[in-house]
Amino acid sequence: MLADFWAGLSYLGTWGYWAGFMAAVFITVPIALIPGISATLVMAITIPFIVISVQDPVIGLAMLATLTGIDNTLDSIPSILLGMPGGATQVTFLEGNQLAQRGEAAHTLGAVYAVSAIGGVVGAVSLAFIIPVISPFVLAFGFAEIAAMAMFGVAMVAALSGGAMIKGIFAAVLGMLVSVVGPGKVSLDLRFMYDQQWLFDGLPLIATTIGVFALPEIIDLTMTRKPLAPKDAKISYNEIFRGARYGFSRWPMAIRQSLFGVFLGAVPGIGSGVVDWMSYAFGIFWTKDKSQFGRGNLDGVLFAESAQNAKEGGQAIPTLALGIPGGRAWAFVIVAMLAYGIAPGQRMLEDHADITIMIVLSLGLGNLFVTMLGLGFTRQMARLTLIPYPVLGFLIIPISLLAAFQDTRDVSAIGIVLVGATLGMLMKKYRWPRPPLLIGFILGPIIESNITNSVGRYDWVGTFTRPLFIVLVVLAITIAAVFTRYMNMGAPADPAANAGGLAGRLQSLRWKFHPDQVFSGVMVLLMAYAVYESSSFSFMGKWFPMGLSILGLALSSMQFLREGFGAKTGAIMDIGIRSEGVAGARSAGIIFLVLLSTMLIIAGLFQDGLKWGALFIATIGPPAMMWNRPPQWNIVSIVNSNRTGVIGGSIAGVLILTLNMIFFDYLLAVFWPKAFILDWFGLKSIMELFGG
Repeated sequence: MLADFWAGLSYLGTWGYWAGFMAAVFITVPIALIPGISATLVMAITIPFIVISVQDPVIGLAMLATLTGIDNTLDSIPSILLGMPGGATQVTFLEGNQLAQRGEAAHTLGAVYAVSAIGGVVGAVSLAFIIPVISPFVLAFGFAEIAAMAMFGVAMVAALSGGAMIKGIFAAVLGMLVSVVGPGKVSLDLRFMYDQQWLFDGLPLIATTIGVFALPEIIDLTMTRKPLAPKDAKISYNEIFRGARYGFSRWPMAIRQSLFGVFLGAVPGIGSGVVDWMSYAFGIFWTKDKSQFGRGNLDGVLFAESAQNAKEGGQAIPTLALGIPGGRAWAFVIVAMLAYGIAPGQRMLEDHADITIMIVLSLGLGNLFVTMLGLGFTRQMARLTLIPYPVLGFLIIPISLLAAFQDTRDVSAIGIVLVGATLGMLMKKYRWPRPPLLIGFILGPIIESNITNSVGRYDWVGTFTRPLFIVLVVLAITIAAVFTRYMNMGAPADPAANAGGLAGRLQSLRWKFHPDQVFSGVMVLLMAYAVYESSSFSFMGKWFPMGLSILGLALSSMQFLREGFGAKTGAIMDIGIRSEGVAGARSAGIIFLVLLSTMLIIAGLFQDGLKWGALFIATIGPPAMMWNRPPQWNIVSIVNSNRTGVIGGSIAGVLILTLNMIFFDYLLAVFWPKAFILDWFGLKSIMELFGG
């Protein structure tokens, strides 16, 4: 083993290794900083070039391992600075973006870099020690056990929902119900598709995440017409390094969370979004004061970031030891290994142990390098929080829509984003937590597919009587109960609720319509319809959606009644509407809707209209939103009174055009959607009508 270690270490002394390492860094960094671009997409873009142009498998695999190791850290930057979460950075957004609003972006990012480095090193070291002996553990997790792990994640919802447990559990149920859209896993029932072929693959994760979680925040911040951070925000190298020192000082916590991340990553089928939330809940469990989580808590960010970076080492374990991809990014690593003639599994550990060690080292080095890179450039990036948000928002919005389109190559993804954004805004307004919805959306397919597969192999009784399955389910219920108790400890009691004892409380029960009941009433009707609709599916196609629909109907009805009797909702773990009460927010909302509608009209009427619509909103949006009536109506006074908006809009327009022309057109070879509005009526695009 020692000889293999030195053989793997010796690759680091070659110029070819470091050339590949630096190439991976400089390819990944600028692309991964674009909101909505994940490691999976980066690898999908780069892997053909790597396999074809890099003949040495050591260098090629080193590049892919490095790319995988650094992406998690980079994803946190747009989540914190821009309010643009990815599929695995929702916790970072929830806590980190609120810290950025308080002017603590530099300090937060410094701490993130520190724990990310610790997580990456712990993941790499764990991989090196565990991989030779891990096979029996990984093989013990069958379909039923993976489903139980996902149920464990859903059970955390009770704790993460704070004082709104019914709302939180319902949101998780709604997320799982939405995740079943599409053909059934076994029965092939076309569930909730309504003859829409674009729903055949279900609702895409990126479009749904952008719609429900990201776009409402971007719209909300844009309507404030203010910078994200206050003018006195602390943006300096001292703050960055102070944050890094704090992150390194929390090394016991970081190691604990990292080991938990390695464990979760080693279970095939547990995605990055699951690791994000489960590690967050795990960290909260070990914290005495739980009252500040969800309101901009730095430790909450570090809980998730430590585990996120360490989980790559965990996901590499089944990938290298068994040939089972631990995650989507590692599936590309297997493709590259096979292309190089290296088969993952036990034979690789015996015949290519040196390459295995090299992959381990590349994971750790990638994290350490990005930490140093981030410490050097964070001050400049943190200044983004001082720019009026409409300038950033109208750059991020078209990029978000383009990212959703690129993920599916179908214009319907934009519709999903807009519907999701409407739902997200309503949930923010009526104080329904959105994180559980996304947890449910991610975990729903994992639960259904694994239970269905397990039943097909062991039948229903055999599935639910497997010892490890029972242990995991009991553990999930127990921990959720404990979480729920301790998350609500210390919450201030309502004096009115206790006035007059039981008799007083009964006397105070008076039915009265409340505006919040409009939303909960719609949810009741939606769940009732879902029960009716799912009853027509075959048994294997309906057991999951019907069970969810019945549970959702019960929960939404309870919430409807609670609101009618005046029950108050406690603090929820989500961000409310920040533009409420801000002067000019209503007019800003009208301007935004006009601009967005115009963008969609351009996208629908012209060939390649999505590209030109994105350019329009990125260029026109900032000056329109930042408009101040000039003292004199001439071009000079207009520009001078709206200088920030005009200049920012121009810069944003140039950037979005460059992104379109270079990245999407030339690197991705995108086929832009046709003029879909006219297509509905069997007409040609306007440009084609006039011979263009």
